[in-house]
Amino acid sequence: MSYFPFFMEIKDKKCLVVGGGMVALRKIEKLLPFGVEITVVSPAFCAEIEGMEGIRRIQRNFEPADIEGMLFVIGATDDEAVNAEISELCQAKNIPVNIVDDPKKCTFFFPALVKKGEFVAGFSSGGGSPLAAQYIRKKVEEAVPDGFDKVVDILANIRQRVKTEIPDIKQREKIFQAIFALALEKEGNITETEIDAVIRKEGERNG
Repeated sequence: MSYFPFFMEIKDKKCLVVGGGMVALRKIEKLLPFGVEITVVSPAFCAEIEGMEGIRRIQRNFEPADIEGMLFVIGATDDEAVNAEISELCQAKNIPVNIVDDPKKCTFFFPALVKKGEFVAGFSSGGGSPLAAQYIRKKVEEAVPDGFDKVVDILANIRQRVKTEIPDIKQREKIFQAIFALALEKEGNITETEIDAVIRKEGERNG
């Protein structure tokens, strides 16, 4: 069965990670750049998690109440019984849960990610072959040009201005395309003057 790739805002939302080893660490490292509030529960933590900033650590065994108020939960322990309990509790409360390396106990999967500033692409095999997802991720990452994060920021910053100043939808599309092409060519290093010139030129051409 294929899984639909939702993109959602998780900044300042709460996430629980159960487990304090290297498997948990890999999940935490993926999440931190997105600003989520991470609580990690485990009887012990690896040195990397112990010294990590920006997370909350609770050093004890998992308790059912730990899942309350969480947007999603990750089970990353080496205890199958604990992982099964986490999955069952979360599914009973409709809390998305990921149990590492156990697709049958998951309601969502971690994608292989390409992140360049605000640009994010995710790839998943539905838990069937993480290696295949990583292969495609690497190919896409290699194809993303230098400065692409700047290009995305430029388009985001001018979007409302163009929508306000240019009432015609087709004309707006041409302006966005022209600015995107110029920004891509210059690796995101374009000025406000250059942007103004593109808007004026396309406006006159279609006026």
